[in-house]
Amino acid sequence: RRLVKMNGSEAISRLEAVAARLEAIESRMRSVGVGPGASAGQEAAPQEDAPFVKAFDELIHTHFAPIETAAKSFEKDVEGVITAFRGAINEQRKFLVIASKCVKPNANDMQKVLAPVSEAMSKVDSLKDRRSSRFNHLAMVAEGAACLGWIAIDLPAPYLGDVIPASEMYGNKIMMEFRGKDENHVNFAKSFKQFLLELQKYVKAHHTTGVAWNPRGGTDYTAGSEPAKAASTASGAPPPPPAGGPPPPPPPPPAGFFDDVAKPASSGPSAHAALFAEINAKGEGGVTKGLKKVSKDQMTHKNPALRASSVVADKEKSSSTISRAEPAKKPPKMEKNGAKWFIENMENNRDLKIDDASTKTSVCMAQCKGSLLQIPGKINTVQMDGCTKTSMVVDSCVASVDVINCKSCEIQILDWTPMITIDGCAGVIVYLSQRCVDEDVAIVTSKCSELNIVLPAKSDAEDPTELPIPEQYETRIRNGQLVTTCVAHVGA
Repeated sequence: RRLVKMNGSEAISRLEAVAARLEAIESRMRSVGVGPGASAGQEAAPQEDAPFVKAFDELIHTHFAPIETAAKSFEKDVEGVITAFRGAINEQRKFLVIASKCVKPNANDMQKVLAPVSEAMSKVDSLKDRRSSRFNHLAMVAEGAACLGWIAIDLPAPYLGDVIPASEMYGNKIMMEFRGKDENHVNFAKSFKQFLLELQKYVKAHHTTGVAWNPRGGTDYTAGSEPAKAASTASGAPPPPPAGGPPPPPPPPPAGFFDDVAKPASSGPSAHAALFAEINAKGEGGVTKGLKKVSKDQMTHKNPALRASSVVADKEKSSSTISRAEPAKKPPKMEKNGAKWFIENMENNRDLKIDDASTKTSVCMAQCKGSLLQIPGKINTVQMDGCTKTSMVVDSCVASVDVINCKSCEIQILDWTPMITIDGCAGVIVYLSQRCVDEDVAIVTSKCSELNIVLPAKSDAEDPTELPIPEQYETRIRNGQLVTTCVAHVGA
C-alpha cells in the first residue's frame, strides 16, 4: 500500500541510488579481502605498518629493550619507572599508527589523540621520588619522558636537542657516582642517553617538520587504540590478522518505509517570523507604548545627588567576579629519612642547621622561602630545589652541590666541593672559598640567568671579586664544526 504513494519514476530512482551505495560498499570490502566477493576460505590480507612505524619498532627493539632488561636488576622503583616509560612508548606507537592511516586532525581531535600519550608521560614524571636512594635514576628517566612530547611539536628535532640535556644531567651524576664501583649503573645511564639520541635521529629521518600524517588517510582516529603488539624485529614478521571479516551490511529498507514519519511543516511563518510580524504590526509608537516615562529628577546624568548614591561599592563589584582559591600552604617539615635530610616548605626561618653531617649524609632543601640553612662538617651531596630568597652555607661537600629552579638564592662554600650544578635558576650568587679557586672547582650551568660567582679577597685590604657567568653566546660554523664563544660587549 505504501508503494502506491510513489510514482514509477521516483521508485526507480530510489532503487538505483540504493544499488549504487551497495556496489560501493562491496567494492571497498573486496579491496581488503572480505565480504561477499571473497572466497569462503580466504582470510583478510594483513595490512603492513607504515615505514616510519616499522622504524620506530626497530628503534625500541634495538635501543630500549636492553634498558628494560638492565632495570630488572636494580631496585623496584627503578624497574617501575622504566615500566611506566615503556607504557608511554606503547601509547606513542599507537599514535604513530593512527598518523599513518589518518589525515591530520583538527585542534579538538588532536587533543583527544594526544591525551593517552600525555597521561602516560605524566605517570612517568609522578614516579620521581626524592626520598628514593636512586633518585638520579628516576629523575633521568622522568626528564627523558619529556622527549616523547615531540609528536606535538612542528619542529621536533630541535625540540629534542633542548630537552635531552635535562635527562643527561642526571645521567652524568649516575656515572660520577658509580664509575669504578658498579659498571651496571654506568652502562644503564649511557644506554638511556643513547636511546634518546637515537630517537632524535629517528625524528630527523621520518618526521622532520612534525608527525608525518597520511594526506590520503581517513578520519578514524581510533585506528591505533588496540593494545600494541610486541615490536617486530628485523627478522620477525608481524602476527597474522584474525580470520574472517566484518558481517555484511543489512539490506536497505523497502520503499516508502519512512512515509508515515511526521515531517516538520515546510510552510507557514516560524516563531521568529511571527514575533517580528507582531512588532511591525504595532508600529513605532506601539512598541514603546507600555514603557514608563522617566522624569528629569530621576535621571542620574541630570541629578548629581542621585548619581553619587548610585556608585557601586568595590566590595559589591568584586563579588561578581569569580574568586580563585589560593593553593593551601603545605606545613613546614625538617626530618631525616635514613641518611638523607629533607627540609621543605620553610618560610623566614634563619635558624636551620644540620648537626650530624657526615660523608654518607645528603641534604635536600625544597620549596623554602626567606630561610637560611647551615651545614657544618663534611657532607655527601646537597640539593636546593624550588627555593626563593633562601641561603645555604656549606662547609665541605664530597660529591656536588645542586641548585635547581631557584630564584634569588645564595650559596656559600666555606671549604671545598668538586662540582656545583645550577639548572633553571635566576639571580643565584655563589660564594667560593680560596680552596675552590685553587683546586679548580667545576661549575655546570644550564638554562640560567643572572648568575654571579664571588671570589674571595686576596688580602684584607681588597674586596671580593664578583664575576658574572655569561648568558649570551655566538656560534659559528668552521670546517663543518660548531664553534661557540661567549659574546663580549665592549664599550666605545
